[in-house]
Amino acid sequence: MDFDRSATHAALIAVADSSAAGVVIVDSSSRFRYLNAAGLAMIGLETMDGLTSLNGRSVIADSVLLQLEDIRVAVETHGVWSGTMDVVDVPTGSPFPVEMTVYALGHTGSQAVVAGVFHDVHGRARRAEGGSADGDRSRELEQQAIAGLNRIALTGRVDEVTAAAVSAAIDVVGAENAMIYRPTPDDRLKFVAAALPTLVDASAVQVPADSLAGYAIEHRGVVVCPDSELETRFDTDLLKRFGFRSAIAVPIPGTDSAWGSLAVYQSEPGAYSVRTVMFLTTVTEVISATVRRAELERQLRYQSLHDPLTQLANRTLAYQRIDAALARSRAGSRMTAVMLINLHDFRLVNDSFGFAAGDQVLAAVAELLTESVTMHDTVARFGGDEFLLVCTDLGNTFDAIALAQAILARLRRPLDIGARAVEISGCIGIAAGYGEDTAADMVRHADIAASGAKEEGPGSYQVFDEETGAPALRRLAIADALRTALETDALSMAYQPVYELATGRFVAVEALARWNGSSLGVVGPDEFVPIAERSGLIVPLGEWALRRACLDSAQWSGVVELRVNVSPLQLRHPDFAASVTAILDETFFPAQQLGIEITESIWVEDTETVKRNLTVLHEMGVSVLLDDFGVGHSSLSYITRFPIVDYVKIDKSFVSDLPGPQPESVVSAIVTLARAFDLTVVAEGVETVAQLDCLRRSGCDMAQGFLLAEPMPAASVQAAIDAATTGSARAADDSPAGTV
Repeated sequence: MDFDRSATHAALIAVADSSAAGVVIVDSSSRFRYLNAAGLAMIGLETMDGLTSLNGRSVIADSVLLQLEDIRVAVETHGVWSGTMDVVDVPTGSPFPVEMTVYALGHTGSQAVVAGVFHDVHGRARRAEGGSADGDRSRELEQQAIAGLNRIALTGRVDEVTAAAVSAAIDVVGAENAMIYRPTPDDRLKFVAAALPTLVDASAVQVPADSLAGYAIEHRGVVVCPDSELETRFDTDLLKRFGFRSAIAVPIPGTDSAWGSLAVYQSEPGAYSVRTVMFLTTVTEVISATVRRAELERQLRYQSLHDPLTQLANRTLAYQRIDAALARSRAGSRMTAVMLINLHDFRLVNDSFGFAAGDQVLAAVAELLTESVTMHDTVARFGGDEFLLVCTDLGNTFDAIALAQAILARLRRPLDIGARAVEISGCIGIAAGYGEDTAADMVRHADIAASGAKEEGPGSYQVFDEETGAPALRRLAIADALRTALETDALSMAYQPVYELATGRFVAVEALARWNGSSLGVVGPDEFVPIAERSGLIVPLGEWALRRACLDSAQWSGVVELRVNVSPLQLRHPDFAASVTAILDETFFPAQQLGIEITESIWVEDTETVKRNLTVLHEMGVSVLLDDFGVGHSSLSYITRFPIVDYVKIDKSFVSDLPGPQPESVVSAIVTLARAFDLTVVAEGVETVAQLDCLRRSGCDMAQGFLLAEPMPAASVQAAIDAATTGSARAADDSPAGTV
């Protein structure tokens, strides 16, 4: 900047000299470069000649010296400083206060140059009362504007508040235009609001980031431009294009950076008072608060409609999307499909690798499903290991089937989770239609179809239809009721005695879960146990049954082995042995009196986990019984490979064929085979005396069945024990037990 005499310099001097405010320009050596007539009058001088022996420090009070460093930092950092300071009346040496705004103008040679605009505080106070009234009216106008803006900000949208903000800036400041800008990803600015939008075609104007508004955003400070012709800090082309000479920009606070900036403009050069700066700052704070509220509301809405782990839609949003898709189907001719996806044995992932790995698997499946559908479809997490797809704009059911097949194929590929490859599979239930059903119906039908697919095994899918839906509806109802029954302890246990054939002794009871009093009527274990396995309830059901049986046994005197049935899913659980141990400790039941009945199907998957669980329990003294022996093709192989079995139970299908030469030969062969491995043989399902005689001749060790004793409540077991001990079991239980 060159302050030598020139035509431009003369024009600027004329403008400054006409100002009622003091205007001063000094360099970094505190030398006066210029002081206008109003400024000279305030410090008691008539011409610049009186300043020849003075510098900037000579006309400020000593108290201001402490402020100089803060002023320098503010000007270098933000380009402006505003505040009150004491200056000196040169003739008298008396200090008096002025409101001062200091701006950085640039450099002349090696000297930094700053400008100051100041007003005599006392001078304004001594003005006529009319001036005071004007000030009061200005304050009242500011207060009303802020109050009105706050009312809108309480519930209004951001665009409503920004529109009101620029309007208030025009009314209160008296500016010719006011605009709000926001930065864009391409390092430019965009118009958010304009008080007089007709003056600015926002779509046609490219606002550079190094403009006045961009400078305020970048430096996060107030930027005052008294005259664009003298400005060197930022690009002034935009100001000049619209004919503005002076402006002020105030950043709108954001979280990590400025959200935007509010700028007001005048066509004439001039200073802006501290009051104006404070008012505009308050306006930007209201805008900032509105933005924060709107963002918080957006986050809360998002969180209420999305799953926190996968960021997929949750149930609420999924139902909304189904409703919308069905409405489109009703209005057009395209099909909507809802697919419910269940992951197979997902609990084993958590149990084997930990919950963190389980979460990673769910996130990977979420990504896989999202990649499998179009942008118009919805992927939702329905809870646990269930996902739901809302597929729109389908031509027919075959489109949904093709998508289901593709998803199942992708699920069969191992997932890379950290340093390991995790294998997972699933099944899919499909409900499709043209809008004739509700969203709830579609989800229910997809759930029914998914249950049918589960029965077919992992990697299966099923499409819902009304004819096959009724049995599945009952299965769903049983699963829900069973969950409630476990929570309310609404199940009971029955105990079927096991007798030693050689002596007639009562040696054990098989614990059998019973479910009576359900709203569904009496539900037998053959029905509810498989449903418990498919619905993830088998582990809590098994734990409940073992705990209940151990507690019931406290009523009985005499050493009687308690035998409980264990599902393959329980044995594949890594914590099964620990769970059994905890229940035995809790109920004070000796491990040596517990037997667990298993089936050959436990060896189909995860053999190492099963073997580990059985070995731990066997070493504690728990007996292992291989149920339904002889039915599977590899019974002998399992006994050979895993010498932890103590008993084999002859399947009741062999017992029911007795008597007869061939059935008796089969039973004798089983007994002979068991003897070779030093195993005790138990026959189940004995219903006739002839069957019992055949078993005795074949050398069978123990037997149970309706002929000997039906399953009974815990309170009746002691009487059966006593009757067997005295040799009068038939009289005690009114059953044929005496035939033993």
